[in-house]
Amino acid sequence: MPCDFVRVLPIVAAIQALAAGCTYAGELPMEAKTLLAQGSTGISVFGASGGLVIPDARLLPDGAVSIAYSNYHDPRFSGASNGENYMFGMGFIPHVEISGRLANYPDNSTFGYVVRDLSANVKFGLPKLFQVQPDLAVGVNDLGGGATFFRSTYAVASQDFGPLRATLGGATGQSTLHGIFGGLQLNLGNGFTALAERNNGASYAGLRFGSDPIASLGNSHLVATVQRSFGARATDGRDFDHTTWGINLIIPFGDNARTVKQAEPATDAIWTPPPGYRAKAVPPVTASSFDGPAIVGQGKAELLAGSTSSMPRAQSLQALQDALQKAGLERVRVGVANSQLVIEYENHRYNRSEVDAIGIALALGTRLAPATVTHIAAVTKKAGLVLYATSVDRQRYQIFMKDGDVYEAREGLEFTLKPNNESGVQWFDEQEGARGYSRIQLEPLLKSFVGTEVGVYDYSLAASARTIVPLWKGAEGVATYVENISDSSNVRNGPFNYASLRSGLKTATLNQSFWITNRLLNTVSVGKYLYNYTGMQDEATFFVPGREDQVRLAYTRLKYSDAFQKTTLVNSGAFYRWNYQPLNLWVEAGYSQYAQKDRGPSVSVSRWFGDIQAQAYIRRSDQATFAGFQLAFPLTPRQGMRPGLTHIEGASQFAYGLETRIASSGECNCITRDVAQEIPIEYSARNFLLNRGRVGKNYLVSQLPRMREAAVLFAPLE
Repeated sequence: MPCDFVRVLPIVAAIQALAAGCTYAGELPMEAKTLLAQGSTGISVFGASGGLVIPDARLLPDGAVSIAYSNYHDPRFSGASNGENYMFGMGFIPHVEISGRLANYPDNSTFGYVVRDLSANVKFGLPKLFQVQPDLAVGVNDLGGGATFFRSTYAVASQDFGPLRATLGGATGQSTLHGIFGGLQLNLGNGFTALAERNNGASYAGLRFGSDPIASLGNSHLVATVQRSFGARATDGRDFDHTTWGINLIIPFGDNARTVKQAEPATDAIWTPPPGYRAKAVPPVTASSFDGPAIVGQGKAELLAGSTSSMPRAQSLQALQDALQKAGLERVRVGVANSQLVIEYENHRYNRSEVDAIGIALALGTRLAPATVTHIAAVTKKAGLVLYATSVDRQRYQIFMKDGDVYEAREGLEFTLKPNNESGVQWFDEQEGARGYSRIQLEPLLKSFVGTEVGVYDYSLAASARTIVPLWKGAEGVATYVENISDSSNVRNGPFNYASLRSGLKTATLNQSFWITNRLLNTVSVGKYLYNYTGMQDEATFFVPGREDQVRLAYTRLKYSDAFQKTTLVNSGAFYRWNYQPLNLWVEAGYSQYAQKDRGPSVSVSRWFGDIQAQAYIRRSDQATFAGFQLAFPLTPRQGMRPGLTHIEGASQFAYGLETRIASSGECNCITRDVAQEIPIEYSARNFLLNRGRVGKNYLVSQLPRMREAAVLFAPLE
């Protein structure tokens, strides 16, 4: 059959091409490939990506997150009134998928359940060595823990034959996945897939539907599945066939982070400028400026790439300073050193990532610098303290702003820690520009317990308001007030009452940051902590020469005393962070003395997808070992309020995850208070000064498309 099909019905053409053995990637319309991918996307009822009850040899895409629910009822627990399965999975790094599952089978017994189990899974995809090789994977379900109701180790192979996908594998372990298993998936088109499977003496048939990407949900896909078992038997031999359903949301964190999206400039927030603030109102930029079909705001990008350097030097610098302040940057100074333009600024408006502010500064500098300038340097400050500089070749950056090709820009980009701008720069104005006088950060606080002996999900929810007041160079005063909103019954009046988030003034600290050497940044804080304690915290960050690795030393000492007791808490640690920029990946290893004097090592692996951080970790003390997974993401607009007397912003990082104690088979996986207890650094340089730790030349090079996008969206033009 020839490959040049008529493309009126793209999904039909795609199936025909596959059946004919033709290569269709890049030849068929995008909607065809998208629907084909959706047809076989899903997660099995045991947590790993796959079909109905068996895993597939294909993994979740790199950076994709799956959140799912199913009412599948395991025949082994036929005494339960129904089945509940809550699942989470992620393509964590290439060829590695991690997932978890909370299985809850309730009944009317004393405990209220037959089984309640929180399990962790991992699946490794093997690389393809030749073109016709099938997909191959190995995995483990229900890793470790004191109760392993769903433990299985398996190997599986999958292969496509036109619209048909076949899977065959073998497993050893619990009967949930045991012996030889296999299945078929038939792509029916329009997002529908028919599935048939055989596992451990029972057969399963189902129908799955995958939606188109939903832009309002971050280009996510909704996947719905209905399935029926045939020949399933309860442990007493009774027939236990059931019809069950599941729903699955797949969020492409990785793809979203790598995609430059069509967008329009955000409307400026209303603000009241402080006295003497020189910025003018931002002129409107209409959607007609965004006329590039593939690159955001191509028309405006060309304007930014152009030069108005024919103006006299003083007029150029005045226009540049005004434009930077119009964009909402603070403490602005502009000057010239030989042929380099130096822009000092502080940013609290673009709180998702500092690269947005850097992109705005570099683009405006490229456009408005005097004619003699060949290089542009954007110097980043926090609390008035100079931290680092990003410099580019002006001509190369102009080409980059015009056509979006990062090759030109990356060749001339340099990164410098603690640049010395105190001499050699002829400043347009020696005094820093205006700054905001205070900031209020609002964020939720959530503490939770998942899959315990007393509840499926228990929580304490509160709201936090952190007030930040800049003082002198490198110094800020911070006060945090917490208001409890809601507690579950087991937290309010039950066994977890100690975990209720208290209302009141939690912290009030004075924080001072300063450079000890050109590579050693120190932040020391003193004041009130944890509601009733007083003391100090110190954090030192050393930037490893020749690399983008960091060494971090942290120390906390807090005291509390009243008429009945005196308590001292000491928490210290040393950590080395290795950075692997091609995967936006960190590995951090350390050793800590915890608050209750137990001590031990820890290792974490973090992967960044844009502004979202996914982290898996394990930490051990001489009393217990804990493992967990968390996601950290910003809860603030990309462009927030402009600076003024005060402004309100969201959290640049909100972290939520799950942690469990590692127990041997048969041991109690109990919640243990005050073991491996860390006291977080309240005013962490990583979060307050260093862009959540994301600094360095390689990082900035990887963010060049975002810098350009930020300039097009937010840089003001007359």
